[in-house]
Amino acid sequence: MSRSWDIVGIDLISGVTCNAPYEWVDKTKSDWDFNSNGRDQETYRVVAYDFGIKHNILRRLASYGCKITVVPSTWPAAETLKVKPDGVLFSNGPGDPSAVPYAVETVKEILGKVPVFGICMGHQLLGQALGGKTFKMKFGHHGGNHPVCNLLNGRVEISAQNHNYAVDPASLPEGVEVTHVNLNDGSCAGLAYPALNVMSLQYHPEASPGPHDSDCAFREFIELMKSTKQAA
Repeated sequence: MSRSWDIVGIDLISGVTCNAPYEWVDKTKSDWDFNSNGRDQETYRVVAYDFGIKHNILRRLASYGCKITVVPSTWPAAETLKVKPDGVLFSNGPGDPSAVPYAVETVKEILGKVPVFGICMGHQLLGQALGGKTFKMKFGHHGGNHPVCNLLNGRVEISAQNHNYAVDPASLPEGVEVTHVNLNDGSCAGLAYPALNVMSLQYHPEASPGPHDSDCAFREFIELMKSTKQAA
């Protein structure tokens, strides 16, 4: 008989996060950098929380001119804010977001201090930190061909996804916007909270392998950091 693997309530992030902070410098190789024109020449300092982070997320950020420090999942928010980053990335990672309340608390402590970008697990943690709830899907999303509608511009993006949990949009407080919807099942695929400079995606904008339709999300994060910096 096949075995059913239960992930509810289990902290899988602690087994995949890094042990200590480190600097990331590698960019996407030029042969694979399909979107290199018109980038801002200014450098932005980003702290990336490693919940199981894909290296290609870091490569894309570096290619967009970011100076990146990767930190463990348990890294204190106070230590992150001490280095005065221009933005914070909450990465992808495995498992149940409700099993890592320490990560949710870290997100809460950083919200409103600097612009933040959540991807996959990071998106779910942001959903909880903003007052929403997450739930285990009957059928998770896995694969490189999920259609997502960007509600901000009506554009349909083909996306790479790999998750078993989702944010319940009905649980989100006023002011939090659902920005993207999965066209297969109508589930929440992106959030924004402009008042706190928050953006997030349930799927993988870096793909690698996969479609490149959503690479523009990194540009949007850069623009969010830029506008916040100029307004300071």
